[in-house]
Amino acid sequence: MTAVTVSNDELRTVRDAMRELNRMVEALARGDLDKFVLTQRNRMKVVLLPLDRFVEMERCATNCAADTSAAAA
Repeated sequence: MTAVTVSNDELRTVRDAMRELNRMVEALARGDLDKFVLTQRNRMKVVLLPLDRFVEMERCATNCAADTSAAAA
């Protein structure tokens, strides 16, 4: 597994996230935090990101895949 840097403020259990989802979404939208990492049974399971960050990552992955295909040809 790849190492992930997470602050205590970014960690939530799945149970806590269900109760705090509205506040978490607002914190991400305001830019107070970059992400939330949800844990289940003391294991990291899911990362919540703001939409603009997700789109940026998706675009980068698409460009990287295109660059790799072009280099292999």
